[in-house]
Amino acid sequence: MLCGSTEKGRALAAGVGLPALVVADRGHASGKRLIDYTRFAAADTPSVANLVEAGQHWQSSTVETMLGSIAGLLRHLGVADVDAPPRREPQRVAEVTAVVTAGSNGFAFVQPWRGGEVVPRHNTLLAFDGVTEIRTPYDNCLLVMPSLRPSRGHTAVRLARFVS
Repeated sequence: MLCGSTEKGRALAAGVGLPALVVADRGHASGKRLIDYTRFAAADTPSVANLVEAGQHWQSSTVETMLGSIAGLLRHLGVADVDAPPRREPQRVAEVTAVVTAGSNGFAFVQPWRGGEVVPRHNTLLAFDGVTEIRTPYDNCLLVMPSLRPSRGHTAVRLARFVS
């Protein structure tokens, strides 16, 4: 789940309870998502929105994640008395510390990262942006939604660290 950068977004994610990974971020350089607009992104407004990235459309686990998230939201809002599936694992929050935007059309990852990988060692080579090396800034760096075909000016990957 993407919760933006506000505490109210994190609180909504915790109330929904699924999925297990919550990513706190500020969005993309190439355009706003719904959750990035002032109504939802400002800490002093009552409105809150999160984005659920449930998985690949053809996987049965995607449907399970979506149904669980919907049930958790309805229960959290008091709209319906529904049983959400129990959590398989505790929810973890990761804060995005860097958004890597492709600066050239020669951006290429050194291996086919799929997203959700935790790279254990700081300074691990992730990609080349032309001749510029892109490396992990810290140990246990979470790769958030690497683009399979990053193009100049668009987000290639977001780097995050887990918080308590």
